[in-house]
Amino acid sequence: MKKFLLLLVAVMLCFSLCAGAQAQEKAIWQDPDNVVLVWENEDGSEYKIYRSNSKDGDFEHIGNSDKGSYRDATATYPNTYYYKIEKSGGAGASAPFCAVVAPEELSAVSVIMYHNFVSEEDIKNGVEFEEYSISPADFEQDLIWLKNNGYVTITSDDLLRHLEGRKSIPEKAVIISIDDGSWGVYKNAWLLLRKYNMKADFNVIGAQIDATWDALAAGDTRDGEPAPYCTWEELVEMSESGEINICSHTYGLHVYNKDKRIGMSMMEGESAEAFAEAVGKDYALAVKCIEGWTGKAPETVAYPYSKRSGEGDAVVLANTGYKILMAGEGARGTAGNYFVRGCDIAEQLALMSRPCRMDGTPISTYLERIAAKDGKNGVNTQPDFTRTRNTDEIAKDYQLFDDVTKGDWFAGSVYYSYLNGLMRGVSSDKFAPGAAISRAMAATLLNRLAGEPLAEQSNKFADASGGEWWLGAAEWANETGVIPSSEGNRFSPDAPISREALAQAMYNCGKLMKLDMSRRAELEQFTDSRKISDKNRDAVSWAVANGIFKGNADGSFNPSGNVTRAEMTMVLRNWLCK
Repeated sequence: MKKFLLLLVAVMLCFSLCAGAQAQEKAIWQDPDNVVLVWENEDGSEYKIYRSNSKDGDFEHIGNSDKGSYRDATATYPNTYYYKIEKSGGAGASAPFCAVVAPEELSAVSVIMYHNFVSEEDIKNGVEFEEYSISPADFEQDLIWLKNNGYVTITSDDLLRHLEGRKSIPEKAVIISIDDGSWGVYKNAWLLLRKYNMKADFNVIGAQIDATWDALAAGDTRDGEPAPYCTWEELVEMSESGEINICSHTYGLHVYNKDKRIGMSMMEGESAEAFAEAVGKDYALAVKCIEGWTGKAPETVAYPYSKRSGEGDAVVLANTGYKILMAGEGARGTAGNYFVRGCDIAEQLALMSRPCRMDGTPISTYLERIAAKDGKNGVNTQPDFTRTRNTDEIAKDYQLFDDVTKGDWFAGSVYYSYLNGLMRGVSSDKFAPGAAISRAMAATLLNRLAGEPLAEQSNKFADASGGEWWLGAAEWANETGVIPSSEGNRFSPDAPISREALAQAMYNCGKLMKLDMSRRAELEQFTDSRKISDKNRDAVSWAVANGIFKGNADGSFNPSGNVTRAEMTMVLRNWLCK
């Protein structure tokens, strides 16, 4: 782990500088082929957009907008482009402004494609385990990895509501996008999503679901089927749970070379009008089924076989109610998917790139590859996830643990700690916010902040056998004086750490990391200031001055009081984000 504090200070400084430099008009690279313009819009006004290759060159009229945003799909990175915005009937065009790379202006969403989830029992019952299948055990490992690395699963519905300005997007957002409609989702994947407080898109082939529903209604079974599908009732059950967002994989266009058509793509020589009629009819059937059963029309479609074209994308968006188009890996000029904040949803690049999760390759491989590729492409450099933007807002929109609700005062700081790898859950679905922080936990947290250094010499604590999870951090904490051992060379790992002792430990850690520790506050403001130990008074004064610890509603400090896990997340955020 990097030197967390120093990195965070640098990131926060960068953000403050960027925030101060924002202009009324912005031109942001969304990917290497698209620049998105955003400006302050006046209701009912229309605007003309002009572009030039130089600030003082000739500006060419490239389009119009009445939305306060515009996407230039004719740009190519790394060419330099300048833009002007002219309000119709106004006093003239704006000053030229340049297209820039600005990750802080973007919402980043990674998408990973899945298909079927096949257990050993399923295989014994005749279900085929093909190259796109994975076992429930492997899927669970994917979810655990996401949880251990600060990711939050969202759905394309969450993304659409974000683009409409109605919802936030987590810093490390990922969509689990499941194609086809296999029964393994209902039997296996959904149970695991519920276990880990996660969710997914389920892109179903309407005709296949209808066929299964009709067959079961006629008295048939799914026993022995190599590729069984869900029923509409099962889809409704999953949809109502909130973990599964039902989307479209077309109604009947999941075909390969049937009448020369491959999926929902334009055939060679097919006119835009003929293609529009075909996709319009299929969309109407998909809506009739999905909305008829779930009460919500699909707004996302996954291209069968990932076959598509730019011309076809435009036809689909113009002639259906689909707003998000899920394609395959490489659909965009970036490995991940980026959306410009403040841009009207109709002007966003709606196409999503999705690498396909294959058997034997964990989700970590795909997400690390996305980060590596987009960290080098010069356009949408992955933001550093020590960012603290909107943690309280994000926590209100997404619940990570069963015992941390959206209205809890600590929900935002729990999300902050989760995102930055400081404190995660005690189990797959529990955070234990009311549990006391122990000396072992405090040593481990401060060791993480310092970069997880090791002690120069091993310390044989009297209460350690040698294999404890906390031992390395405790040896470092004792050797450096961050948290000294107690009498008899015991570390007392399970003993709760008091508020004043934690303030002292954090102060010791800050000095060790050579941070600015100069600020002090008067402790007489607290009614119980005399109860603060002499040896800890200076550290408590520093912690109060920096807003790390605050007094209680009754005016006391409560120096000997325990620190809960919820309070610890708030203390950490107060310290690192001051």
